[in-house]
Amino acid sequence: MAGLKISTTSLYSNNLLSKVKDNTHTQRERESKIKGISLFSGVGVSNAYLKDIGIEIVAANELLEKRAEFYKHLYPKSNMIIGDIRDEKVFKQILTFAIKEKVQLLLITPPCQGFSLIGKNKNEEQILADESNFLIFKAIELIEKCDFDYILIENVPRFLTVSFPYKSAFKSLTEILVDKFSNEYHIEGNILNARDYGVPQNRPRAIVKLYKKKYSWS
Repeated sequence: MAGLKISTTSLYSNNLLSKVKDNTHTQRERESKIKGISLFSGVGVSNAYLKDIGIEIVAANELLEKRAEFYKHLYPKSNMIIGDIRDEKVFKQILTFAIKEKVQLLLITPPCQGFSLIGKNKNEEQILADESNFLIFKAIELIEKCDFDYILIENVPRFLTVSFPYKSAFKSLTEILVDKFSNEYHIEGNILNARDYGVPQNRPRAIVKLYKKKYSWS
């Protein structure tokens, strides 16, 4: 078209500027998100929709390889650490990553079969004989060695009433957490039901929240 001049330099500059703005926006968005680690993640059901509320699960730990592989398929950007958290090498991997990435949120969803009323353990003696029920203490060790702002623990309701051996006595999980972390964290333990939050399912769960005293969590 006669008389029409297009400056390729101008087009290139505008396009580059647009990319810079997009990258800056993406960077700000990334920095504004809360970084989290998910323990006992399974295939990642507990991680669903967290990104919609500004939480980015940057790493997860799962014992079973098949579940871990499925998790990686669903969350390809998350760093999956496969193995038993009681294994020193696995625990060190999780700890190192949490410190290096300055992770703010720890999501803990231990196996519930040992605590469930319809599970294999029908009384407290059987519960205490099940080694998997003590996995929560590896998560507690991780809390002690890191500097998380928020910690969320989820399990079946009986998880809050079981007494664990602790300091030559028997204490509930909430009592243990209060003894260890009450100087630094607000600690709240409740039984919540999914049906009260718009989910068409009667599913009561034990929910424990720990959060730094300088923050609020409603």
